[in-house]
Amino acid sequence: MIFANGDCYITYQQPDPIDSTKRVELEKAFEEGEHVYLNSMITTEHTLTFYYSPIKVMEEQNTIEPGDIIIEEVREFLTGMEFSI
Repeated sequence: MIFANGDCYITYQQPDPIDSTKRVELEKAFEEGEHVYLNSMITTEHTLTFYYSPIKVMEEQNTIEPGDIIIEEVREFLTGMEFSI
């Protein structure tokens, strides 16, 4: 499940714990990857939370609701990492 988690966070949550090896792979891929709007990622046992700047998205995309754009960017990153979303 992917959802807006406050004003500048998008969270992916799953019922099963994220394997520690997979978490390391995710963190490495995030750091090495190029992201349009995602600034950082925080991992916990069941979640991945992505930080973004809503003002930047709103200005560049001429929108008042940046969450959908960021959710799509998160979805693309996670499917590229072989997550079933």
